[in-house]
Amino acid sequence: MDFNDIYYFYLVAENKGYAAAERQSGLTKSLLSRRVAQLEERLNVRLIQRNSRSFALTAAGRVLHLHAIDMVKEGTAAYDSLSALTSEPNGLIRVSSPTVLAQYHLAAILPGFMTLYPQVRVTIDATDRPVQVIEERMDLVLRARKRIDDEPGLIARPLATSRLILVASPGFLEQHGVPESPAQLANMGTLSSVLDRFEGVQKWELTNNNTGEILTINHTPLLFCLNPRVQLEAVIHGIGIGLIPDVIAYQSMQERKIVQVLTPWATHNHIIHAIFPSRKNMNPAVRAFLDYLIVHLPETLRTPKLN
Repeated sequence: MDFNDIYYFYLVAENKGYAAAERQSGLTKSLLSRRVAQLEERLNVRLIQRNSRSFALTAAGRVLHLHAIDMVKEGTAAYDSLSALTSEPNGLIRVSSPTVLAQYHLAAILPGFMTLYPQVRVTIDATDRPVQVIEERMDLVLRARKRIDDEPGLIARPLATSRLILVASPGFLEQHGVPESPAQLANMGTLSSVLDRFEGVQKWELTNNNTGEILTINHTPLLFCLNPRVQLEAVIHGIGIGLIPDVIAYQSMQERKIVQVLTPWATHNHIIHAIFPSRKNMNPAVRAFLDYLIVHLPETLRTPKLN
C-alpha cells in the first residue's frame, strides 16, 4: 500500500475537487487524478463520483475519507513532535570521557550546561578503557591523545590541548639525586601509563621546548597505571618520577609537594578531541553540548605558566 495515494485522495476529498486540490497543494490535477484512479483500482472500489458538473464521494469514499483525516492528523502530529525535538535541545545524551578529564574538567563545567539546558539529561561514562563510539551507542566520546587515528564514519573535533611534564617529590630527589639529562631517567624509579607502551616497551618521547630536540627514553616503571591521579599520589609520596599532565600537577607544585625536573623537557601537546558520528542530522542536545565544550573546556585546562 502506498500511503501517498491516500494522502492524494485526502487532498481531493478535503478540497471537493481536483482543481481546488491543485490550488491548495501545488500538485497538478493530472497527478492527483492518476493517483486516485490507481488507488481505486487497487482497492477495487469507486471512491469519487465523477461528472462535469458536480463532485461527490461514494459511500466507500466517505469511509476512506474519515480514516484519511485521522491518518493525516497523526502524521502531522508526528512531524510536529519531531520538528520540536530537532529545534530545542532535550532528551538524553551519552558521553564517554577519560576518568581524570571527567573528574577535574567536566565536573567543573557540567552544572553550567545543565542549568542552560534543563531539558537535557546527561549520562557520563568516566572510563580509561577504549570506548567504541558506534558499537556502544555513544553520542560523543572525549579522548586525550598525541594523535587520533582516522576512523571511518567518525569525526574528530579538537577541543583543547595539554602537555605532560616530569615531576618528582623533594624527598625522592634528595634520596636519589636530581636528574641532569633525560637519559638518566632509564636508571631511576619512574611511574608510567599503558599509553606509553610501544611494542611491549615503556617509552617516553620527550621534546626540549628550547631547542626542539626530541628524545625517546626506554624505562621500566615501578608503578604502571593509566590514571594520572594515581600516578600523582605516588609521585607526592616519593615513589618515583612521573610524567603528569601539567594541569593536574599544577596545584601540587603550588603547594610545593612536588617539583618539576628536567624543566625544558616535556611531551608534545596532547590534544583533547571530541569524537562523534557526524554533524549531519546531529541531535540538537548533542550539538549544544559539543558547542558548550568548545567554549568552556579549554578554560578548565588552562594553567598559569609553570616555567
